Amino acid sequence: MNTKSSHPTTRQRDPDFVKAETAIKRASLKARERARKFGMGVVVIKKGQIVEECSDGTLRPAS
Repeated sequence: MNTKSSHPTTRQRDPDFVKAETAIKRASLKARERARKFGMGVVVIKKGQIVEECSDGTLRPAS
C-alpha cells in the first residue's frame, strides 16, 4: 500500500512572488481604469478566448 498522500505537500509561498502577484493585479486594475477614462477597451483572456473588454463593460472578440 502506498503511504504517500496523493496531494502535493503544502509549501510556503515565496514572498517575492506574493508581492509580484499583488502588483500585477493592481496594475491590471489601473490599466482598466485608464482605458475606461479614455473610452478604450482592454484585451484580456476570458474562458480561454481572447476578447476586448470595452469601456462600457461589454465583451467582443478581439480583432
